[in-house]
Amino acid sequence: MAVLAVSTSAPLVRAAEPAPALTVAALRIGMAALLFSLAAGRGLAVFWKLALRERLLIVGAGVLMGLHFAVWIGSLYLTSTAASVALVATQPVFAAIFGHLTLGDRVGRWAIFGIAVAAVGSGVLAGGDWGGGSEAIIGDLLAVLGAAAAAGYLVVGRSVRVALPLTPYLAMVNLVAGVVLLGAAGLAGAPIGGLERHVYIAVAANAVLGSVVGHTLLNWSVRRFPTHLVTLAILGEPVGASLLTWGFFAERPPLHAVAGGAIILVGIAIGFARRGATTASEPP
Repeated sequence: MAVLAVSTSAPLVRAAEPAPALTVAALRIGMAALLFSLAAGRGLAVFWKLALRERLLIVGAGVLMGLHFAVWIGSLYLTSTAASVALVATQPVFAAIFGHLTLGDRVGRWAIFGIAVAAVGSGVLAGGDWGGGSEAIIGDLLAVLGAAAAAGYLVVGRSVRVALPLTPYLAMVNLVAGVVLLGAAGLAGAPIGGLERHVYIAVAANAVLGSVVGHTLLNWSVRRFPTHLVTLAILGEPVGASLLTWGFFAERPPLHAVAGGAIILVGIAIGFARRGATTASEPP
């Protein structure tokens, strides 16, 4: 369900054009922060009762989330949807490294094999777009940076899973990310108001589906399973996003995208086939 929800993000960013990338990112996270805050209500007060270290970790997670959306949405404006989503979905590589170094997550051989196969699929899916010139290359690099930031954000979320209930945690993380993105948009001169109606509709749908539904379920999952397994499932996003973009914008996936998507799905199946061999620090 989380993968289906986040698969709508790239097509909805496309629907918000020609609004600038920072505008779309700031509006999406700002709307999500408002919705999460309303849902959390008085539960937000728990944040101020936490130890300083835990509050700093949550703020750090918010900064990483803001960075993720800023650079990833920016990449969608520079390279193809297929390449951007495929490269940002390389999160399992970073999640496995971060989770092992900071949380002691054990990465089993089947999970490593599945990640490797899915990474090959991502390369095949994105490879056909790497001949698009320097602008496309910059977009690809931004997508990879977005993958590292997203993996860091999820790893931090696992480390504070006991300290703060899920909804207040998501409210605080989105509030921090929203402040970061609104500040960046202001410095860059990206407009927040006075945009066409379709921009706000697309961004609002993105906030509800991508953030409230998708990221809630991802964070719920990451509190119960190793981060690299959750991010391995996210590798299904390039397939879903490419199909949605095809359906709504008639951007037919090329042959290399179809082949890469098939390889990604095989990698996900391999990674989860022997999940019992990889344990989390907390049982599901």
